Amino acid sequence: MNAFRKAGGTLGRLPAGPRCAITDVPGVRVGHCTLIADEGERTIRTGVTAIVPPGDPYLEPCSAGVFVLHGHGKALGLWQIQDVGELETPILLTNTLAVFACGEALLTWTLRRHPQARSVNPVVLECNDGRLSAIELRPIKEEHALRALETASDEVQEGSVGAGTGMIAFGYKSGIGTASRRVGPYTVGVLALPNMGRPEDFRFWGLPGLPQKKDAQPSSAQDGSLIVVLATDAPLLPAQLGRLCRRAALGAARTGAPADTGSGDFFLAFSTTLRFPRGVEKVTTEIIPERSKWVGELYRAAAEATEEAIYSALLAATPLVGREGRNPPVFRLNR
Repeated sequence: MNAFRKAGGTLGRLPAGPRCAITDVPGVRVGHCTLIADEGERTIRTGVTAIVPPGDPYLEPCSAGVFVLHGHGKALGLWQIQDVGELETPILLTNTLAVFACGEALLTWTLRRHPQARSVNPVVLECNDGRLSAIELRPIKEEHALRALETASDEVQEGSVGAGTGMIAFGYKSGIGTASRRVGPYTVGVLALPNMGRPEDFRFWGLPGLPQKKDAQPSSAQDGSLIVVLATDAPLLPAQLGRLCRRAALGAARTGAPADTGSGDFFLAFSTTLRFPRGVEKVTTEIIPERSKWVGELYRAAAEATEEAIYSALLAATPLVGREGRNPPVFRLNR
């Protein structure tokens, strides 16, 4: 169960999955590699998080869609997904200057399994952890990303781990957060990496008591970014998954996410059941018509789970002292 539910929270009208995590979508796995080392100017507080679809995403790419709310980020692989509608590798989350090291890791991961591959579209999304970590030292190497991929499991660790290690949101320590919703026979799962917003932006709902904002650390309006990855076992077409991403942005907005001019706000969704096998000229599978009763509920699920995942990222975070002695407060509730 995610940190939000452990704290007694409820949000929205749709039921959560059994873990209230992105891994409630069957076969989806998440792994982390966390790097914490040194002090002073060489402080390292960073990492990599891997989201791994079920099966072989290179042989059977997943239907996928994206939405870019604001594009001040160094995302890798989104253009091909936007045009082709396929996800053919796992997804890695990391810091801004580690994007290409993680891209190399996805190439290695894929080529080990498919040495005949001559084109691979690695997908890497990032947030900048330079307020807490000496990002310019580029400590993340290919081996760290491969470790996150190799340790992926169906139990999601939240908080200050992996890509979430050096994150700050709304002036509080942030990290990895997750949530899920059930819609009839389908599940929508979300993993969020919030690294945005000022204390005065923050909007909170769904738990007993209200947070104290007086201890939150102020930050520039142009600081930070937000990454949201959605997985579902609903057989949605790429255009439908893009619309799912846009509804996830509604959930982020409910928390106060500002999408400032210096932010990279990226949303990516994939389906584990609508696959496009390589070399197959025609795909015959169930799809959900746009006017189906399920589609509106799936959109609602994306918004609810995204909002909850962002709250959970804050509630799960633990104290961490970063570069220059920065020690953002953790978000806790007044009972």
